Amino acid sequence: MSAERLDWRAIKGQVSLETVAVALLGEPSGRRGGSGLWWLCPFHADRNPSLQINPERGRWKCWAGCGHGDAVELAMRLNPSMAFPEAVRLVAELSGTIPVSGGTGKVVQRFTPAATAAVRPVAKPSGLPLENALNLVVEAAERLWTPQGSEALSYLHGRGLSDETIRSARLGYVESAMVPTRDGDRSYRVSGVVVPWFDGDRLTLVKIRQPEGREPKYAEAFRDGPKVFPSLGSIRPGRPLVAVEGEFDALLLGQELADMASVVTLGSASGRLDASVLGAILSASPWFVAHDADAAGDGAAASWPARAIRVRPPEGFKDWTELHATGFNRVRYVWGRYLHMSTPWEELASQRWGSTGDEPEDPEAEAVAERAAIQAESGSPFVPPSLSSGEWLREFNRLIGRPDRPDCTH
Repeated sequence: MSAERLDWRAIKGQVSLETVAVALLGEPSGRRGGSGLWWLCPFHADRNPSLQINPERGRWKCWAGCGHGDAVELAMRLNPSMAFPEAVRLVAELSGTIPVSGGTGKVVQRFTPAATAAVRPVAKPSGLPLENALNLVVEAAERLWTPQGSEALSYLHGRGLSDETIRSARLGYVESAMVPTRDGDRSYRVSGVVVPWFDGDRLTLVKIRQPEGREPKYAEAFRDGPKVFPSLGSIRPGRPLVAVEGEFDALLLGQELADMASVVTLGSASGRLDASVLGAILSASPWFVAHDADAAGDGAAASWPARAIRVRPPEGFKDWTELHATGFNRVRYVWGRYLHMSTPWEELASQRWGSTGDEPEDPEAEAVAERAAIQAESGSPFVPPSLSSGEWLREFNRLIGRPDRPDCTH
């Protein structure tokens, strides 16, 4: 595939905006009155499809006022860091139209998405051979539940993870394994909690979290094109998306917010949102970036598109695991201000105001307006008031049907 600049005017008529939209946004969300296809708009917290595409004209428009344009303008709006030439090439690839440069203005070759992917350079797997890596994951998952793995299992429980979450993520324990360095010129011995990444049934990454004091903290035993953890399939169209910094935070928040949002990680604070995963997450709305409360976390959050809302762990807590350790349901308490819960936040807020004697004239309307204002912001973290209030936290736990833990009021 040529790296030369493509002539958008020459290929525009050959590009199917519908195909590009499906690749970037997922399948249409449904039909409303009038012609065209409809999606949940990715540029605002949309719950009733308001982004319309006219396939014949090759134009899109958000009827809530977010904007309008063609396929290239859609790609650039979805990824503000993408330059015009990159966007042209992306939509040409997504629609299967790859022109040969030379000034003819004619499309002389077409590729299916699979063929396009085939001609892209693909990094070779690194680390252990695939068969060995798979055996490591399977054996480690079994060993975790034996006396050998008791210390590692206790560590995972201390991170707030339930047995169901641990089994679902196929976490394990390895007592001793030799893994190659990244350049493959030597091997070194590692031990610890095994964290596998999968893309469907395909193993893409194996990380080993070593005990405290051992370096490196995370050893990499296998790598073959990892994208997101726990999987791309965990991202659901039209559902809020929460991105966190590490695998354990992803599992913890995924466990605590299972009825409220999809939770994923790109693997570290240095993980960046790139084109390889953009199409999978664009169907989710809204986006929240919940990296650690430090400079690295803030820097990583800043690299996300402007529509992503930065949510820092509350003051005094570096990450969500630390917050969870101080009291049962505190994670849900914080996120109740951002996400729709099985018990609506408006009801919880109304009962909270009523219990404190500081009830506004219209608590439900005020709660709705407050949440709307929060979701409209793109970089200002919000910490709910009275986080340390034992009385409110106990009432919150009662309303969502989960018991207090003895230390939840401290």
